[in-house]
Amino acid sequence: MNVIYQQWLSSPKLTLSEKQGIRKLSSAEISIYFANAQMSFGTAGVRGRMGMGTMRMNRFTYTNLAQAYAQYIVQTYGKNKTVVIGHDNRLNSDQFGMLTAKVLSSFGIKVLLFVKNQLMPTPIVSYAIRRTNSVGGLIITASHNPKEYNGFKAYHNDGGQVLPNVAKAIEKQLIKPTEILKYTYRSQPQLIKYLNDDIVNHYFKDAQCVLINKEQWAKKKLAPVVLTAHHGTACKLLPRFLKQLGFNIKPVQAQMFYSPTFVNSPIANPEDIKSFALSIKQAEQIKSNICIGVDPDADRMAVCIKHHNQWRLITGNEMGIIYTHYVLKHKQFSKPPYIISSYVSTNLIDRIAASYKAKVYRTGTGFKWMGAKVTAIGDKASLVVAFEEAIGALNTTINRDKDSFTASALALEIYHFYQARNMDLVDILTQEIYPIYGQWFGKTTAYTFDVLNWKPLVESKMNMLKHHHAKTIGNWKIKKIAWNKCGDCLEWHLVNDSWIKFRLSGTEPKLKIYYNLYGESQNELINQYNELDKIFQKILGV
Repeated sequence: MNVIYQQWLSSPKLTLSEKQGIRKLSSAEISIYFANAQMSFGTAGVRGRMGMGTMRMNRFTYTNLAQAYAQYIVQTYGKNKTVVIGHDNRLNSDQFGMLTAKVLSSFGIKVLLFVKNQLMPTPIVSYAIRRTNSVGGLIITASHNPKEYNGFKAYHNDGGQVLPNVAKAIEKQLIKPTEILKYTYRSQPQLIKYLNDDIVNHYFKDAQCVLINKEQWAKKKLAPVVLTAHHGTACKLLPRFLKQLGFNIKPVQAQMFYSPTFVNSPIANPEDIKSFALSIKQAEQIKSNICIGVDPDADRMAVCIKHHNQWRLITGNEMGIIYTHYVLKHKQFSKPPYIISSYVSTNLIDRIAASYKAKVYRTGTGFKWMGAKVTAIGDKASLVVAFEEAIGALNTTINRDKDSFTASALALEIYHFYQARNMDLVDILTQEIYPIYGQWFGKTTAYTFDVLNWKPLVESKMNMLKHHHAKTIGNWKIKKIAWNKCGDCLEWHLVNDSWIKFRLSGTEPKLKIYYNLYGESQNELINQYNELDKIFQKILGV
């Protein structure tokens, strides 16, 4: 018998409806959702399905996470410190945000919420932490995860996500699963304050620093740009920001209002071209050749363009290459330029950086590492871009998390610059970059194992890849197989600077394969990838 499940079922703190819900759970679900285990931080905070249980996101687990974070803040900085709290559009996010504010206030911590506890894009929350000199921040969000999920992202005083050492310190303060329902607190409402709209106006002003040559489109009639925010936090603010900069923004109105269930966005992750279905439909109607999509908490941004009459999603790697090339070529630096990217992202940027005497820093996957690196470098050098292959970029130093606002603005500057030269974003790669730095192809393939107890299954697949004994894969010679501890990924080093890497997702039941291939032509590389993909499907049994 599951003691914790029985404890929750008999607790007067649960409503009748909540008890009826957990009675419907299967024995497998009960063993997982009511496990005698602590929640833990993944790649980007704590995420999970909403619902009752020690391992799901609910008012009891949020209270537990909030008190643990509060204890960390008090022990590290003392009392009477300030923390910013923001949230996204998901179901219960506003309630969970207010709940965490009340818990923090019970520890004597001053809390800053946004006007009327309104939702707010992640990059602006990160900016607000820095602007208000707060010691940290929390964002209630599950980013691009399905609507059934929610999350808890914790931030440092620099506006960046907490690193594993801090996450572990917070986890140590968590109440035992058997004691969660017994915890009580007494909030101090006078410590909960509200930021006014000035914070957004300041952000908009500072974010303009991302532009390199605004004059090139000033007072010109620009081609229309279709934009979707997938019912998320950028619905109102991103169109306003981009229009202020002079861009001709045409929002997809069906997806530009707040909806906790993403009513018109069955896929809200712009990394997936299917999320652009309504955008492309509108673009065809108004004869636009470019669509921009951002995820619900507005940190991730992707561009989809019409190239040779076919719609093409620009990947995170490709966008990072384009940012690197354009900024190094057009921006004047008074300090040495540098780029930050993850170990699983393209190494073509190293070739571009070398030609401009710029430095490339590699980090583990997740912007917590990249934001920390930006802070560590400080004003000793000039940031070109920090980006990940899975879309998302930081193009300024005004905050410390992925920022769809500044990323969109610079992407549109680049788009219009080349449009005036009868080129699009794909043409930049094939005509300007690959002929100089080498024919490159990158792809990320994710295999989902959507079962309740997925971790052991996915780990067994990874273990099989670690002990792969063949000396070749397809037409490629395997030079070395090694585990990258810093990158938390398995690396297969191939010939000609090419590689394949493998990583377990920190937020979803996925095993990801990252391809970084060099060859004679794009067609050859695409064919090679297709062959490799089939081989790995057989190896993994998917």
